[in-house]
Amino acid sequence: MANTLATPDWTTFEVARYFANSLRGVGQFNRTYSDEFVQAGAKVGDTVKIRLPQQFTTSSGEGLEEQNLLDETVNLVLNRRRHIGFGYSSAEATTDIQEIRTRYVQPAAETLASTYDRLALADVYKDVYTKVGVPGTTPNDPLTYLQGVARMLDLACPDEGLCAILAPLSNATLSDAVNALFHPARQIAATYEKGQFAADQLGIAKWFNDQNIPRHTTGACTGASTPLVNGAGQTGSSIVSDGWGSGVCSLKEGDIITFAGVYAVNPLSKESTGQLAQFTLTADISDTAGAITLPIAPAIVTSGAKQNVSAGPANNAVITFWSMTAGGTQAATVTPQNLIFHRDAFANANADLAMPRGGATASRVSSKMLNISLRYVEQFDIKDDQNRSRLDFLMGSVAVQPRLACRVAA
Repeated sequence: MANTLATPDWTTFEVARYFANSLRGVGQFNRTYSDEFVQAGAKVGDTVKIRLPQQFTTSSGEGLEEQNLLDETVNLVLNRRRHIGFGYSSAEATTDIQEIRTRYVQPAAETLASTYDRLALADVYKDVYTKVGVPGTTPNDPLTYLQGVARMLDLACPDEGLCAILAPLSNATLSDAVNALFHPARQIAATYEKGQFAADQLGIAKWFNDQNIPRHTTGACTGASTPLVNGAGQTGSSIVSDGWGSGVCSLKEGDIITFAGVYAVNPLSKESTGQLAQFTLTADISDTAGAITLPIAPAIVTSGAKQNVSAGPANNAVITFWSMTAGGTQAATVTPQNLIFHRDAFANANADLAMPRGGATASRVSSKMLNISLRYVEQFDIKDDQNRSRLDFLMGSVAVQPRLACRVAA
């Protein structure tokens, strides 16, 4: 076979092909916002604003009651810049294409894609405030996933196009739990042969096995606690509380809490779902003599178009922190955060990096269909006959509508 010169264009396209096929979790995000950065020579910190859907309330009677339009946006920031750098000699540059694919291109693409996927999932999961499952316990009952879907539907999530991204052990446990329950032979065979849960089951259209699922370390209370709301009538994004074990409680961003008597409402009908509203902490925080002002999302809203709860918490309403019961403790627990979501829950943008000058040879792949942009730069070093090379991406991710997603703790 004749030798073939490995050019920057060829290398970039080969990397892009493997890269796109390796994205699992982030590949299911809404990634149409990348157009905002196309050919712009984007830099770290560049921002695009994503407009949220309007929310309304219904009015009764014949008289017109106009409502204010609430134009809200979420910032998607390009804040994740990563690259792989390497060098090779002129002799190595002219070789068999299959050898290049095996030795350089595929490993580089897989590593870049894994990093991309891991960073995107880590950037969004803490904003998801709906959860099912118990930290430290891998769900072995399909009911857990059905409950997750039910919670999402209660919050007006579309019931089509749902996707589940599971850690390998969670996927294996679920596959084993249900392999005798479903009759279609094709789906049973797919589950058995691939070791992966089949599609179109449990109300979820697509299932993916992803080793990049975030692993969250919960906060901890090493002394007995009975956390309570301190003061009635509190709304907004911070709630004053007390009753935590004095000096022994440290909560983490992304931890989940509920307040007794505070129920979630359907954002369209404003009717209570009958389920306690769940909230995620937006920052790490520790107690001061048993008192904590809890930074939460979503903010508690009790009326109007943005109403999300049946009522604000009463004074001394019991606070549940993950699986801690009143008077109990909560150990710091590492828990994979599997995700069920609709694509519009999350957004990801991958931008065109500026092409370099100064004698470097560069190539870039920007695919609107695949929603990826990768840049490859190569510069020859005459001193040691080395082609100094690097592969780069610049991207950002954000939770646009967290109510369209649910965490499944494991």
